[in-house]
Amino acid sequence: MQNILEIENSVRNQTQAGDKSFNSWYQFVLGYPPHLVRYYIFKFGIQPEHLVLDPFCGTGTTNVECKKKNIDSLGLEANPVAFFASRVKTNWQVPVFDIRQSFQEVISSSSASLEKFGLPENVSLFVQPQKGKALQIESKLSDDQRLVLPKDFISPTPLRRVLILKDCIDRVESEPVRELFLLALANLVVNHAGNVAFGPEVYTTKPKEDVSVLDFFYRLVDRMICDLGTQPSPSGYTDIVHGDARRVSEFFPTKLGDVNFIVTSPPYPNEKDYTRTTRLESVILGFVSGKKGLRTLKEQLLRSNSRNIFVTDSDQDYIKSFDSINKIAREIEDKRIHLKKTSGFEKLYHKIVKHYFGGMYRHLESMKPLLAPDARLAYVVGDQMSFFRTHIPTAKILAEIAESLSYKVDEIELWRTRLATATKIQIEENVLILRN
Repeated sequence: MQNILEIENSVRNQTQAGDKSFNSWYQFVLGYPPHLVRYYIFKFGIQPEHLVLDPFCGTGTTNVECKKKNIDSLGLEANPVAFFASRVKTNWQVPVFDIRQSFQEVISSSSASLEKFGLPENVSLFVQPQKGKALQIESKLSDDQRLVLPKDFISPTPLRRVLILKDCIDRVESEPVRELFLLALANLVVNHAGNVAFGPEVYTTKPKEDVSVLDFFYRLVDRMICDLGTQPSPSGYTDIVHGDARRVSEFFPTKLGDVNFIVTSPPYPNEKDYTRTTRLESVILGFVSGKKGLRTLKEQLLRSNSRNIFVTDSDQDYIKSFDSINKIAREIEDKRIHLKKTSGFEKLYHKIVKHYFGGMYRHLESMKPLLAPDARLAYVVGDQMSFFRTHIPTAKILAEIAESLSYKVDEIELWRTRLATATKIQIEENVLILRN
C-alpha cells in the first residue's frame, strides 16, 4: 500500500484515475479522496469482520471504499443531498436490467417533452430515443425555491431543460432506479447545466444561455450501469442515516459497542457555507424548498460558519474550561475591534470558534457508547486562518478535547499542506488519530 505522503502534495487530495467507479457518481468538492480511506484501512488493519463508521460521511467516500473491500460500514450525514448521494452510491442491488428499461423510457419521454415545449435536442446517435409520451405540463420552481437559490446559479433555459428531465425521472416506478437517475441529475446540474464552479468557494461562472442535457445524462447513467455491472461480489453491508453528528449514538441504537473504526472528516471552522456549496442541486431535487427548510437544515449542522449560528445555540457551553479555545476566541474579537470591523458576520467570528469546538465536544462524547474497546478513530481536519488571520490549530485542539473525554491520542499525522486563502501561506491539514 502506497504511503499517502509519497503522493505529491499538490495532487494528494485529488481522486485518482482508478478510483472513479461509484465515487464519481456525485462528489462533494470539499471531500477527501478514496486513496486516503484505503490508506487507513491498511494502516489500521481493517478486515471484513470489523465495523467502520463515518459520522460525517458526506457523499460516502469512506462507505464506498469499505464496500469495495467487503467491510461493513455505517454513515451519518446531516446535509440531505449528500446523505441522498451516499445512500444511492452504496446501493449495489439495483438490477441492471430494470435500470436499462427505465433509462430508455426516461430518455424517450424527455426527448418528446423537450420537443413539445420548444426545446428540441440534437442528441448523439448512441442515445437514439424511441418515440415517447410527452409531459402534459411544464414544471417551474416555486417562489419559495427561487428565494433560496442564489442568483445566476443556473440560467433560465438550462433550468427548463433540467426540470423537464426531472419530471420524466419522477415518473419512474422503481424507487431505487428513480433515485439513481436523480443522483445523475444532481451531477448534471452542478457539472454541466449550472453556472457554478468551486475554487474552493462556490462562485458563479459565465452564464450558459443553453445546454443540451440528454447526452450528458446518458453518459452519466451509462457509467453507473457499467459500475454496477462490474461490482465486486460479495460486498460489505452499508447503512446510511440522515442526522446530526453531535448526537451520533442516538441514530445507531443497535450498534452500541460495535464500532471498531472511524474514518471521517468533519467541517472545519471557517466561513464556508456548506449548504450553499450544494444549494443548486438541493433546490432542484427538492431537498430544500424554502427559507424555513434551509434553516432547519442549518440547525442540524456543526456550527462552522457565521451563516449557521443562531441565538439559541449553546454548544459553546461545553468548552468553557478550555483556555486554548477561549484564548483564540478573544484574539479574534480583539482583532475585530482593533480593525473596526462591524458587520454582523464579523461579530460572530469568535462565537464560531466556541460553537464549533463545543459541537465537536458533543460529537466525541456522543461517539463513546458506539465504540468497541480499543476502537481507533481517524479525523481529517485542517488548521484555519479565516478569521482575521488568526491561526486555529484544529487537530491540536480536538486532541485536547478528546483527551478530556478519555480518548487516547495516538498521533497527529500530516495529510497535506494547502494555501490559506486569507494569508496566502501554506497551512497544515492533518489526520488526528485517536484510540478509545
